[in-house]
Amino acid sequence: MRNYNKEFILSPEELKEATDYCSDVQWDEVYQDYNLFELQRHDVSGYEGLGFAKRLQEYSGKPDCVGFYYLRYIPGAFTRVHQDHESSMTIVTLIDSKDLVGGDAIVRHAYTAREGGRPAAMKCCRNEKENTSPPYGQEMILDVLPMERGESLVYGNDLSHGVSLVHEGQRTVLITWFR
Repeated sequence: MRNYNKEFILSPEELKEATDYCSDVQWDEVYQDYNLFELQRHDVSGYEGLGFAKRLQEYSGKPDCVGFYYLRYIPGAFTRVHQDHESSMTIVTLIDSKDLVGGDAIVRHAYTAREGGRPAAMKCCRNEKENTSPPYGQEMILDVLPMERGESLVYGNDLSHGVSLVHEGQRTVLITWFR
């Protein structure tokens, strides 16, 4: 069921460089930008000379970086569930989180058959149609993915994902898209 990885890609020094970089940048206020709502964004240009950018590119094994930007989630911010069709690999790195309530990464999974199938004696449907044709393959399972500072979430363009509503605090992430 899991089509993503969570791991620490950046070294402590590279994470510090990524944190320092975004501490003194101009943030754009975003009302809505595709799937992003009510947050702040900073697009990075000239990232090729940055150590943390080199490390992420190296990790990806992909020749082209097609997106490199920071997002700052503040109260009221969220990202609706979507797929990244413009990339073949996305890496989301949690740069910082301060007093955060909400604002978790979420993914949506497809419902799949249990090993051995459905036991006949178990009540497992709302109606007879679901008993004979269960909703296998439907993306109906939401999973919350807590992340630690410096941890990266890595996934392909087939993962439905988003960020839950931020109620308090803030969360800063670095987004990198590769293909």
